[in-house]
Amino acid sequence: MGETKRSSYDAVAMIIHWVTAVLMIFMVFWGEDLMKDGEHMAKSGDAANATFEPSIHASIGITILALTLLRILWRVTHTAPAYPATMKHYEVVASKAVHGLFYLLLIGIPLTGWFTFGGFSEEVPAMAGIQIFGAFPLPQPPFTGEIFKEMHELGSNLAMVLIGIHVLAALKHQFYDKDNILKRMLPY
Repeated sequence: MGETKRSSYDAVAMIIHWVTAVLMIFMVFWGEDLMKDGEHMAKSGDAANATFEPSIHASIGITILALTLLRILWRVTHTAPAYPATMKHYEVVASKAVHGLFYLLLIGIPLTGWFTFGGFSEEVPAMAGIQIFGAFPLPQPPFTGEIFKEMHELGSNLAMVLIGIHVLAALKHQFYDKDNILKRMLPY
């Protein structure tokens, strides 16, 4: 019996995509505020509460990293649906490039954030108390450096741009090209 071609991703891929998307959008727009609020509290003498928001930041970052690794594993073992036949070659190439950059950022941003943590916790000693999911302390990274802070910020800024491109491209395909591209990642 022949295999039918899928027109959408499976439920697991959709869930990973949308949970990661929500977390990533939150982080690129408000993640820095979580860290700054914690740093401000620590410097104003409220060390007891200073790590709450930075712990949320670190926990979400770890979640994004874990979901991305799971998504890559899932993607390697599960075939993606075909692109709509109406898509031009350059659009398919651009889509693959943007997705590749997303994967790089979804791994790189959390890792560079962790590498930044070493210097941050030296600058603001209360930050050494950051917890992952309230269960265990964020371990010190094997190496640190100012370059990782810059890479983390650059990655976040690039992620904002890519999110905008990704959303605009999906909307263009759905409503201008009318090729039903959103159906690939929606459960309908």
